[in-house]
Amino acid sequence: MNAFRCLRVASTSSCALLRPRTSGTVAVAATAQRLSTPSRARQISLLSPRRPLVPATYSPPSTLAPPGSSSSFANPETLDLVGRISAHPALGSTQIRCGPRDTYNPSHLVRKRRHGFLSRLRTKKGRKMIMRRLKKGRWNISH
Repeated sequence: MNAFRCLRVASTSSCALLRPRTSGTVAVAATAQRLSTPSRARQISLLSPRRPLVPATYSPPSTLAPPGSSSSFANPETLDLVGRISAHPALGSTQIRCGPRDTYNPSHLVRKRRHGFLSRLRTKKGRKMIMRRLKKGRWNISH
């Protein structure tokens, strides 16, 4: 019997040995109280969200047509406003998807840099594309 008692003491954690024992009804009541109190979610205030969020006070411009409507004409005021959405300082922190970008640069060097042979060799997907075109017998492998 003493051997079983030693095994039981060795298997319990050191925290359980140091904690005073309570009666069965007190332990059940403490467990029920812990389970009944709602656990609060941890608030992380130091980390900012990955993407900026649209503020709650933001309302879409009234001059634009609703997304579901199909207007056959677009007046110049609406077209001019769409170009200024992402440039407006008040909306600088919001995320505007599919907004106008001034990144198109139609030059031979830029085309070669983005879609050229050396650019294709740098990435795994580009190398696979070159191999597909070689297998197929394409005369031009890339730009």
